[in-house]
Amino acid sequence: MTWSDYLPAWPLQISPALWLALTLVVAVLLGEAMVRHLRLPRIVGYIGIGVVLGPGGLGFIPQLPVNEWRLVVDLALGILLFELGSKVNLRWLKANPWLAGTSLLEAITTFAVVFSVLVWVDVPSTAAAIVATIAIATSPAIIVRTVTESRAQGQVTDRLLLMTALNTIYAVIFHKLAVAVMHGQAGTSFVHTIFAPLYLLGGSALLAWLFGITFERIHHHLGQHEETFSFILFGMIAFATIMASTLRLSPILVLLAAGLITRYQRKHTRTFPPHFGSAGAVLVVLMFIANGLAADLRGLRDGFLLVLLLIAVRIMAKLLAVLPLATHSGIGWRQAVSLGIALVPMSSVALLLTMDTAIDFPEFAFGLGMVLMSWIVILELIGPVLVQVALRRAGETPEKKT
Repeated sequence: MTWSDYLPAWPLQISPALWLALTLVVAVLLGEAMVRHLRLPRIVGYIGIGVVLGPGGLGFIPQLPVNEWRLVVDLALGILLFELGSKVNLRWLKANPWLAGTSLLEAITTFAVVFSVLVWVDVPSTAAAIVATIAIATSPAIIVRTVTESRAQGQVTDRLLLMTALNTIYAVIFHKLAVAVMHGQAGTSFVHTIFAPLYLLGGSALLAWLFGITFERIHHHLGQHEETFSFILFGMIAFATIMASTLRLSPILVLLAAGLITRYQRKHTRTFPPHFGSAGAVLVVLMFIANGLAADLRGLRDGFLLVLLLIAVRIMAKLLAVLPLATHSGIGWRQAVSLGIALVPMSSVALLLTMDTAIDFPEFAFGLGMVLMSWIVILELIGPVLVQVALRRAGETPEKKT
């Protein structure tokens, strides 16, 4: 052996994991700087550093295979979806049917406007429908994180959580139906076209129901032991997420429905540590960084005006659709405007649905998918700021309450 055998090979082969670990540290520091000096949400720093250091920016972190970071995103999103579901009381829809009407009107208007614009620019109707269903989704990750961070409470906050949960359900269900139609147009047999969405929706509902039963039984015995209960719940969420992926179900629907079911079975909401403790919080930060790393802005090169147009019409659709029924549902115009603005963000759910579509239809990935990815990245970055401003405008954050 020579002395060189004790030294690392040159040039150094640095693992992407090292860059990811360093990015986590920088992202947290940048997030804190955003809050202290600019009064902006931490999420902007988390996503922004991923965009800057990732393949779409300076390229310090190379393109990571989807299967290397998809599980992190699924787990973190599962935590936030269950957290969202556990805060939403579906009984409110029965007590105030105008809320259900507002939610449906907002989702239908968003779909119709985006679909019409895409058809107007000569996008095939089925592909336009897929994008329009994804556009319905309001980011549960950004909403839950921003509401938690800003400690917002009130009518607008409660409606925002409810409508975000419902928009996620609409987007996933109708996206799967639109994809099934596209498979049918591509020559897939009618039986397989119909069976796929039925299996996904039915299987996801069954897994969510089993999760809810197990959750309640464990909660009955360990409800007084907060730390132990949080650890077990975190493990259950991880198990449900992985099981849903293994069975080719929708982890998004499973975890959101599980949270809604467990909340529906209780008369009062259950308070958990934000993101179920430190481990969950780290996963959530990594998820936002991963979203930034996955950012693909190539769609702006050839479709800049289309991206801006889609962003503008979607914002207007969500804002204007909540106004007609505002007073009937029990809020004023000012609150309704704040709610409409807060419904704008897109993030992980839209990203995952876009990637799933691209896997099934590669031609979508290199065409309309790039436009959609650029659209998502922009609304990831400005979305948290819009939510924060809207909640402050509604007077539901501590610094604005009198």
